[in-house]
Amino acid sequence: MNKYEGPRQFAGTRPVIERGVSVAKEATKVAEHSLSSSLASMRELNGKLIDMSHANADAVFDLAHELASAQAPSDLAAIWSSHARRQLEMMTTQVRELTLLGQKFASRSTDPFKRTFNEIFRHAAE
Repeated sequence: MNKYEGPRQFAGTRPVIERGVSVAKEATKVAEHSLSSSLASMRELNGKLIDMSHANADAVFDLAHELASAQAPSDLAAIWSSHARRQLEMMTTQVRELTLLGQKFASRSTDPFKRTFNEIFRHAAE
């Protein structure tokens, strides 16, 4: 006797497969959106890093100019001290900006995936 009884045996699987295909398509869209968002984030990060590099290079040239125009050896210590203070302030600001940018990018990149997985689990529970 043949155990295969025809299409009725698999009648309940079609909706499950269709739901799986639908979820896979949605996940693909989310991944594409996330990749596009990641590329935009990388462009923004690169722009920020270029701006920071430019500011740091300007600070080095400013220091060189100030050192070259020093009138007395005692001026060198004051110039160097002032430069070190400005650089520390600039570095603190730059680290803060990069940290905030990183947090923004992480949130922007993971939010679509969180929503998709929540959607998948919600549909699976139905």
